[in-house]
Amino acid sequence: MKLDIGSAADDVSLESFVNSLVLAGAGKGTVKLYSAAIKDFLNFVNKDPREVSTSDFNRWMMSLMSRKGKKSKVDEIEEKRAKTVTVRSYAIAVKRYLKWVGKDVKGPLPRIRRREYKALNEKQALALLNAVRGRKGRLAVRLLLDTGIRSNELLSLRVVDVDLDHNLLRLRNTKNGEERVVFFTEETATQLRSYVRGKDPQSRLFDISYQALYKLIRRAGKRCGIEDLRPHILRHTFATMAIKKGIPLPVLQKILGHHDIKTTQIYMHLVNDDAQEIYKKAFG
Repeated sequence: MKLDIGSAADDVSLESFVNSLVLAGAGKGTVKLYSAAIKDFLNFVNKDPREVSTSDFNRWMMSLMSRKGKKSKVDEIEEKRAKTVTVRSYAIAVKRYLKWVGKDVKGPLPRIRRREYKALNEKQALALLNAVRGRKGRLAVRLLLDTGIRSNELLSLRVVDVDLDHNLLRLRNTKNGEERVVFFTEETATQLRSYVRGKDPQSRLFDISYQALYKLIRRAGKRCGIEDLRPHILRHTFATMAIKKGIPLPVLQKILGHHDIKTTQIYMHLVNDDAQEIYKKAFG
């Protein structure tokens, strides 16, 4: 839904714009993003926003794209895509602010590379589990496959978040900031019960870094013949398996923590591709 924030009068300050966003019903995430983007832009151009040109806007965009973030060798493709998404979001925020102050700049928005979704089949998922070394790593992978949670959600879990009476996890540190509940199997519950015995309820369930989790999964994948495996592929794997097993999309949306069901529907394409392969094998 598009927020109606009107237009500026004499006060073109960032504070005035943010107040108009809040009054129009913008969420905390939107306000935070817009504030950061506009503040960065105004610091860069260092002039009255009513005097900004398209050239100023384009120079700022170029500076954003050239800035170096935290260096990580984990997943360069995903990092580049995430950076483009951020720059595009910043550009939209600044364009909206400038339009509010009466300036309509024509600078282009960066195109976001379409994300490629891959998922394991059930045979590969089982092979991966068997290839993981160590109880902690095997349990971490099992939970990713059982629940479809994101790696940062898994790594932020504390022992107290595990409910072994109802076979569920309470996720408190989520992408959109909203707590949610996910479920795990009885087999996983048996292993969890042994794993958490004697642990401090407030301690982290898995005291490892994302890099360690990434390497653990990648190495296990190589052992069973699966190349370029990343933790997020296990989320895709859970989603496609859930659809195949008959879980309705609205329920899957809730489990995955998607705000928009269109995000959940992308997994239908993976299921359709799988169906096509089965059809080809059957009918040639």
